[in-house]
Amino acid sequence: MDHPDAQRPDRLDRLGLIAGPLAVLILFVWLAGWTGPARPHAGASAIIVLLSSTPWALAWLVAAFGLGWPLQRLLDRRGDDPFVVQLGLGIAAMLIIDAALGALGALQWGGSLGAWTLLLTGIALAIVQRRYPAPAVNRTPSSVPWLLWMAAPALAVLLLAACSAPGWLWASEFGGYDALSYHLQLPKEWMALGRIEPLTHNVYSYLPGYVEAAYYHLAVLIGDPIQAVYACQLLHAAMAVLTAVIVARLAGRIVGRSVARPVGAAAAVLLIGTPWVVVVGSLGYNEMAVTLLLAIALSILLAQSPTTWQHGVILGLLTAAACGAKLTAAGFVVLPLMIVALFTIARRRWLGVILPAGVAGLFGLLPYLLRNWIYSDNPVFPFMTEIFGSAHWSQDQVGNWIAGHVSEAALGPRLIELWNQLWRFGLGPNPSPPEPWSPQWSLLPWLAAAGLMFCLTIPSVRRVTLKLTVILTAQILFWLALTHLKSRFLLVGVVGATLSVAVALGLILPALQSRIGARGARALLAALLLAWSGVPVIIYAAERGGAPAASIGQASLMTGENLSEPQRIELAHNASPAVYLNHLLPDGARTLLVGEARPLYYQADIAYQTTWDRGPLSQIMRAFPSQPNHWADELRGQGFTHLLVSDEMLQRWAASKWNDPNLTVQKVRAFAAQYCDVEYDWRDVEHDQPNLHITLYRLRESPLIRQRKDAVKASGPAPR
Repeated sequence: MDHPDAQRPDRLDRLGLIAGPLAVLILFVWLAGWTGPARPHAGASAIIVLLSSTPWALAWLVAAFGLGWPLQRLLDRRGDDPFVVQLGLGIAAMLIIDAALGALGALQWGGSLGAWTLLLTGIALAIVQRRYPAPAVNRTPSSVPWLLWMAAPALAVLLLAACSAPGWLWASEFGGYDALSYHLQLPKEWMALGRIEPLTHNVYSYLPGYVEAAYYHLAVLIGDPIQAVYACQLLHAAMAVLTAVIVARLAGRIVGRSVARPVGAAAAVLLIGTPWVVVVGSLGYNEMAVTLLLAIALSILLAQSPTTWQHGVILGLLTAAACGAKLTAAGFVVLPLMIVALFTIARRRWLGVILPAGVAGLFGLLPYLLRNWIYSDNPVFPFMTEIFGSAHWSQDQVGNWIAGHVSEAALGPRLIELWNQLWRFGLGPNPSPPEPWSPQWSLLPWLAAAGLMFCLTIPSVRRVTLKLTVILTAQILFWLALTHLKSRFLLVGVVGATLSVAVALGLILPALQSRIGARGARALLAALLLAWSGVPVIIYAAERGGAPAASIGQASLMTGENLSEPQRIELAHNASPAVYLNHLLPDGARTLLVGEARPLYYQADIAYQTTWDRGPLSQIMRAFPSQPNHWADELRGQGFTHLLVSDEMLQRWAASKWNDPNLTVQKVRAFAAQYCDVEYDWRDVEHDQPNLHITLYRLRESPLIRQRKDAVKASGPAPR
């Protein structure tokens, strides 16, 4: 039997409430000094960004929590862990409602009145809830275990990186390419349109985009999509922290009261200290919403046995929101949860739980399915095109999309990739230079595997260990079969992996305490956790040539706003095509980006397309394959005055065979040399490769217009 005082907070817990946040703040300011010689210490800027942007992210979360209150009261009759269920239902509801209202244009009704109404309604519900406290069932102690603050180094990096302008960090994500291309770019375009809608030049807008809808909500509230990027990144970081909190609570419930507090704290530190969590969580991505919803769903499946239709509705809404956040959650979340549910739910209850789950899941995905059906006649475009049609895409584009997102390798190479992308990622020689190579998993896969093998030998935890094994195995098999075999796509497995280590620790810790005493065991655990949490600091220090903090609060610099004219000219000429287009081109200029699909900071009149889509130049080349003179005429007819051409991305797209075969560097350069003049030429400043350029071309006037102008000049001034 557990000792009655086993869960009682000690002095270190009370001290940690002051020392822990103070340690995070000190590390936050210290790490903000790593700006390199080109910029002074950015500590003040980092604090300003944190204080000005965090309230928006927290307001969204509080509103979500408030929306979850009536749902929790309706659906969670037993109230086993009302905080967790309410949080999960609230976040799921907020994501679904943001997507639905955004598609209707309601978030921008009255300017931003719709967005404020939803936010304030949720906050009001959260305030009213305080008059109706949840029952004290399985309530955890109010204090925070002091061991939790061993996560201070990783937390500091997570928050500091979230305060950096998108595009600066991280090397493994090529500067957050996906955020610049669509996670943060789509909310900017939707805000300009006044609603969420699919865009034919950006296929990612046809994905569910529920997290991007939340970012759109924040952008409408703030009133500026560029200034909102920090709030978006901090919201994603907060979801990473909440994932750690839920995993800690679940780990504590699994291992029992005697070691619940230290094991729960250790689980939280393990999760937050995993470098992949810090890297991805600090970017405006969507993965941490998936991990959070998975952790909450597992809290229901592992800590209790779902028996009612209400449980089915809860699980259905959670999994629908997870799929809405990232569609691969169908394999990484829904599939393993269904398998576990078959073991957890009594057979006579299957239909009563699973059928309501399916109905609720379908309801939660309606904003996505209906929107796509209305715009493309295919509710899941660009998937299942053989059944529902390929909308505006050609079959070549469909094939390119599938090839780019599902590996065609045989089983042997797939297993080799699993070894490289999971077990030894960042350890030993890089098998695919110059791809980034750093220990983003740390040692978590090895610890999780060891923990599972150990726990399977212990009868008291064998049942929960089997469930965790099934979850992780299903996720790995899905990754092997239906993804393009990149390490980051396994990130959702961090939840099950962390729980596996925590369960093993719950068995080891009592034996360790009996040998070296409780204080000695806690001290040893604290040292190990602190070292674990330091790995993200090492990776952060290596970013951007030792100046990872140089871009804190610099999003407006990337656009050229808030700069003097001389500063804009210097920045535009030295490093930034975006600033050049935004501020140095004449009024009426319109630029086609060719190969550049990171348009977040471009505020000028531009057109772009992702590698999967076919932009104006691609379409013109296909229509007039051997008539470049028509290419120029058609571009002029569409109002284009300039072309911005990125050699590097065109070459990368061509090498991957994802690109339109017409859109090659050679063809584009030959056309530009004949029908354009060079306006400005930048060396590839990001990769320091002198043979690769980003060039701004100015389209020459058509020969007919030039002849007319020459004729007017030759005729002299018009008579009075």
